[in-house]
Amino acid sequence: MNLPDELVIVPHTHWDREWYEPHDVFRLRLVHMVDRLLDTLEQNPGYRFTLDGQAAAVDDYLEMRPEQRARVAAAVERGQLAVGPFLILLDEFLCDGETIVRNLELGLRSSRRLGPEMRLGYLPDMFGHSAQMPQLLRGFGVRDAMMWRGVPARVDAHAFAWVAPDGSTVRAEYLMDGYGNALDLFALPGQLDGLVREYRDQVASRYGHEPVLGMLGTDHSAPPADLMQVVEAANAAGGDGRVALTVDTAEGYVRRVAPEWTAGDEGALAGLPVVEGELRSHARGNLLPGVFSIRTNLKQAMADAERRLSIAERLDAAFGSDDHRAFFDTAWYRLVESTAHDSVTGCGVDATANEVEGRLSTAAHVARGVVLRTMERIAASTTPDRHVVANPTGFARRAHVEIRLHDPARLELGSGVQLLDALPELLGDETMTTRELRKLLARIHGRELFGQLINDWTFTDAGVRFQVAEAPVGDFDLAAFTEELERRIASDPSGERTWRVEIIADPRRVALVGVDVGGVALAELDPTTATATDDPVTVGDRTLANRQLTATVDEHGNVTIEAADGTVLRDALRLVDEGDRGDSYNYGPVASASAVTDPDEVEVSVLEVGPLRGRLRVRRRYAVPARLDARDPDARSEASVPLVVDTVIELREGEPMLRVEVDFVNPAADHRLRVLVPTAEHELPGSSAAGQYVVTERGREGEGGWGEFPLPTYPAARFVHAGRASLLVTKHSEYEVVAGDRSGDDAIALTLVRAVGMMSVNVHPLRDEPAGGQFEVPGAQYLGTRVRTTFAVLPSAAGWAESGAARWAELLRSEPEVVRGTRGGPAVVGGVAGAGGAAGAADDLPDGSVVEVGGDVVLESLRTVTDAAGAAVLEARFVNYRGAAQPLAVRADGVWDRTDLAGEVLEHEVDLSAFEIGPSRIETFRRRAVSTDDATPGRG
Repeated sequence: MNLPDELVIVPHTHWDREWYEPHDVFRLRLVHMVDRLLDTLEQNPGYRFTLDGQAAAVDDYLEMRPEQRARVAAAVERGQLAVGPFLILLDEFLCDGETIVRNLELGLRSSRRLGPEMRLGYLPDMFGHSAQMPQLLRGFGVRDAMMWRGVPARVDAHAFAWVAPDGSTVRAEYLMDGYGNALDLFALPGQLDGLVREYRDQVASRYGHEPVLGMLGTDHSAPPADLMQVVEAANAAGGDGRVALTVDTAEGYVRRVAPEWTAGDEGALAGLPVVEGELRSHARGNLLPGVFSIRTNLKQAMADAERRLSIAERLDAAFGSDDHRAFFDTAWYRLVESTAHDSVTGCGVDATANEVEGRLSTAAHVARGVVLRTMERIAASTTPDRHVVANPTGFARRAHVEIRLHDPARLELGSGVQLLDALPELLGDETMTTRELRKLLARIHGRELFGQLINDWTFTDAGVRFQVAEAPVGDFDLAAFTEELERRIASDPSGERTWRVEIIADPRRVALVGVDVGGVALAELDPTTATATDDPVTVGDRTLANRQLTATVDEHGNVTIEAADGTVLRDALRLVDEGDRGDSYNYGPVASASAVTDPDEVEVSVLEVGPLRGRLRVRRRYAVPARLDARDPDARSEASVPLVVDTVIELREGEPMLRVEVDFVNPAADHRLRVLVPTAEHELPGSSAAGQYVVTERGREGEGGWGEFPLPTYPAARFVHAGRASLLVTKHSEYEVVAGDRSGDDAIALTLVRAVGMMSVNVHPLRDEPAGGQFEVPGAQYLGTRVRTTFAVLPSAAGWAESGAARWAELLRSEPEVVRGTRGGPAVVGGVAGAGGAAGAADDLPDGSVVEVGGDVVLESLRTVTDAAGAAVLEARFVNYRGAAQPLAVRADGVWDRTDLAGEVLEHEVDLSAFEIGPSRIETFRRRAVSTDDATPGRG
């Protein structure tokens, strides 16, 4: 056998941007490290350094050292410093597919400000890899990847062909020994030659005649300044059997070992092992799956920010008139940097988690600002007695929105209106002396008073009464009111007389109104003409029903769900509380006898009686152990605390799914609480889970082999399907398919909370080695923290595709927006009374849909982008979650070109209605720029 005669050393650092220290502590270390690195590179022309594949490290450095930009750019141009292509080294399962696209977009943009980016999908330390990553990389023209964790045991070479479900392929360089495999070679002075030859002999079977890869670096490591001198001395020593040492970047290595592939030869990967889909094997590295369930509110914040940004972009692109691209760039940057594999994962210290949550809030606030601005513009197109509903999804839908009705008893309401809560009528009642009456003028702004609009006022001998409402009626003459007020003041020279000041709102009711609205479209809502569907919801003391589904609550607070096709899910929504002796990385089971499965008390209340929406609240009280036993880590304490869980189940007219909200304040430490959804089948082989633009089939057991038990808890971002049930989720979640201990049917167990007090424990029952330092993280116990989880159960004897799980998941995730009209005068919009009209407002609502999907393909992104000519154009991205080709069946005005993810045109003038989208494909289209005079709904 010919042994490799060369070792390529790749100096690098793996820079966890935040982890056991918050971001700015690590950034200070980063800045000093890069300061030294630039000196080293300039003093050693042959030195190469890979800055971890994430441009955020450079951004962080230059924010503190802006005067060093030219030196950094020069090092990049010389090929000594490799940066990008990602903005951040993400956790691939705790963000949405679109977020990964934006990660690459932002990373490439940031890198290219300095020079050419590294054309390598460098993913050294992710906790597994998403099935669609090869397609996402190829969409940006990146043909290579490099990773460590998750690769199955059968891969025995240093590279393999990694294939996405649609067939997109990248060459993957496998860091079988981790991203610091060369550290030991340089650890003992004077022994480099012998250690290199020994390592070469150990790994020769993986490399054949190709150079061996030696990754020289680790977490937060500084580059060895004397590396080139050490290498030159080793090479100069010569001798039989010596291995030549070369220094290069990670990209330089893969170009060296795969020149034909680099040159574009699609057949150059023949002979390599082929791996299809996601990489979640524990064979040679820990996957640390407990990160999916720790600090669950962080996962909710991520999903909320993603969803809100997506909705804001869609509504802004379709109906806005302003340029908000800079705002979106800022928001996406904050969101993407939060996806780092030690950030949204929640496996850092409390200070890190707090910073991440703050960034995600900032991103969501930007989105809210854009939505409010856009809806204000829309509101100006209709009068205050009506509302406008905006549907951000590509699917035409039956929208259910809540509005406030004025004096509904005097209105003849349509059948599509369901009255809910009455709102207070008395907004203010106080006594003032005459000398205090002028305070009223300070409280009135135009015609606004206490967030409402003054429609009438009356002085009597007893005082003054204001009649206010959300919509204006007639005119309000402030001058006339002021004149009368001054006359009343003048009539009491002593100023001692008392006056009763009342602010009375019109009788108001919150109302739920149903309206049909097209894909990415607007609909005017008039409560006097709104009509119901022919599938109303009926509500009993413990039941909800429409023609498609019936839900019945039993004496234990569990629910039987019956679908029209005969599917019955019994004992659904049962809660199971178990002890957890693990840490933020891995669940640690304790004695199963301590599990709590039955409540002590159950109360069922009817919240809404239909016909548009029915709701029941199930309040269950449990006594759960307060914590682990202080003396026996495999047992829970005898002391218990009360756990009160409110579960609201909801059924809407015409829907085949049961919506669920589980809400509680966590009272206990060291435990895991899960909700079970039965599958109506047993001994299932596995599950199907949607996330990151793909549906992945998973078995009941993971592949082990390393020092970590392959617990089959998995991530889901859209839905999970097993047996006859689809569980649609609204946040990044952890699930497991478990055997039923009562009915015998398997169930999907969705984790609601997992509370532990250590970042990593040195001795773990399911993991051989620590995952990090043994730091206390009291915030991860979530004591006193409110946890709210919303999801839906879609029962069906058919599979997830046939039941429309992808479509229903999208409708569940993206609720419509609604706004009261403001044309002709001020109105209360977004809870604030303001002036009517808005800049750029249209005289009438735009007709028709901007982008409507007729089939089962999901519109994932709609936004305004800049094309190659610098024009603002509309971009739409679609995903076919099914494993078979589907018609796109999209209605949209204009001329559309098909592009890759980077915006390069692949096909001109595509007919979106007739286009066929391949299995598991991500497809992007851009509408040709049009003149302002010819513009249709949707800017650009």
